[in-house]
Amino acid sequence: MIKIKKYSQYDGEGEYIGRFNYYYELKASPLKNPYSGQNNYEAKLNLLNKFEKFLKSLTEDSPQWKEIRRLQKLFEDKGELTLLCWCDPLPCHGEVIRDAILGDIHPKSDDD
Repeated sequence: MIKIKKYSQYDGEGEYIGRFNYYYELKASPLKNPYSGQNNYEAKLNLLNKFEKFLKSLTEDSPQWKEIRRLQKLFEDKGELTLLCWCDPLPCHGEVIRDAILGDIHPKSDDD
């Protein structure tokens, strides 16, 4: 199982996938969403679509896909994984990352 939780409301082990955060002293993740917009349901869905297209446009050797491969290994080893961001309860780019970890989204191939 891969869960997506709000960083500030989760008290457990997880992998941060968000932007730099000064208050919590969090480094930006290679999987941070490079797109931003309004903080509402419709806008978040639009950002998810943009992020998915972005991820699919990257090759296997990109920092983002290297991080996804690292997370896949963690998931395979533990059988569970928690992704931490700030969006909950709104749609989150973590949903796209989860799909990539599970093999439903792939990097751009050399043939593309």
